[in-house]
Amino acid sequence: MYAVALRRALKSRVAFAGRSCIGVRSLVPLQSYSSQGGRRGSLQSRMGQSSKDNKGSSGNKRGNEKVSDFFGFHPIAVIAALTLLGSGVKLIIMPYWDWMEKENQKREAKKKESERIRYTDEDIASFPFGQKTVVFVLGGPGSGKGTNSTKLVEDFGFVHLSAGDLLRAEQQRPESQYGELIAHYIREGLIVPHEITIGLLRNAMMDHSDSDRFLIDGFPRDMVQAKAFEDMVCKAKQVLFFECPESTMLERLLDRGKTSGRSDDNIESIKKRFRTYINDSKPVIDEYAKEGKVITVSCKGTVDDVYKAAHDSVAALLQKLDQQSKSSEKD
Repeated sequence: MYAVALRRALKSRVAFAGRSCIGVRSLVPLQSYSSQGGRRGSLQSRMGQSSKDNKGSSGNKRGNEKVSDFFGFHPIAVIAALTLLGSGVKLIIMPYWDWMEKENQKREAKKKESERIRYTDEDIASFPFGQKTVVFVLGGPGSGKGTNSTKLVEDFGFVHLSAGDLLRAEQQRPESQYGELIAHYIREGLIVPHEITIGLLRNAMMDHSDSDRFLIDGFPRDMVQAKAFEDMVCKAKQVLFFECPESTMLERLLDRGKTSGRSDDNIESIKKRFRTYINDSKPVIDEYAKEGKVITVSCKGTVDDVYKAAHDSVAALLQKLDQQSKSSEKD
């Protein structure tokens, strides 16, 4: 009895196991068992195919990226950037270059102007300085040189060249290379180097080539300037010396300083100018007096009296020079 029951139980388990195995196998394709390795081979083959597909799609994608990108930027972005760059060049860079070119041209013009080469050596050598009548107008600061020179210009047709005015104009010229140097000498009441002063006077005379008469006011201030002017330009025909007491000159200069705006019309500069005049300029007058070239005009009288004396002296000088010129033409 027990044996029959045992056999039945074993049969039922075998049948159950068989059904279970058939059910599992039915879930896996039959071809997966056709190659060695069973299900494992099938999975590997499918994974390999998937990997190939992925590589293919990835390669195509990278190829597309190479076609569509330009150094990492999209072509549309590159075109837009180039368009903006072109506009920037046209609107910003080109005007800046034009401005820089104009500024360079201005700097070159200022440089040439600062060199102040207005006349060549040939122009200077060919100019008839020796045929000009040059009269030096000398005297202490505030003696009335400028005032009387202006009147002599009106009466006798002189060209009035003030050494002080030429130096101050050169000092104020923005592109001048001598501006600061001149300002220092004027402020300290010192004599500006003769190369600068004579160069300015010579150019001014050549600017008035049609004139034959020149009044040079406030020059020379020492014998170095006097000798250099004779060597570089010409000899003066005469010296017009306005003799004025120092107290009178001081009073005039202080009164003029209230409105003149000149840097040397102050008590300290005036005292320095007086010392320079006594030490350096007065010996020039004494030296020309030895040659008989000095006409002395006293400034002790009224303004009209002083000018009348100057007028009569200059008239006599010009008459004498005219007679000399006519006699030389006859010879």
